[in-house]
Amino acid sequence: MKVKDLIERLERHDSDSPVQFYFLDNYNLEGCEIETILYAMDGEQVEITIKPYNTDEGGNRIESEVG
Repeated sequence: MKVKDLIERLERHDSDSPVQFYFLDNYNLEGCEIETILYAMDGEQVEITIKPYNTDEGGNRIESEVG
């Protein structure tokens, strides 16, 4: 997917709407959030890193959130 394709898709929706991210893992949808968005390969591509909710930057569960 190109950045312009993502922008085109998002522009079809109300810009004030919340965005929910999911990661498909073995037929289960797991909620996640953006960890970083950065340019890579000298600006040749954009990389978006996601992580599970209630985790630190390493993807480890935050102790206060572990049940």
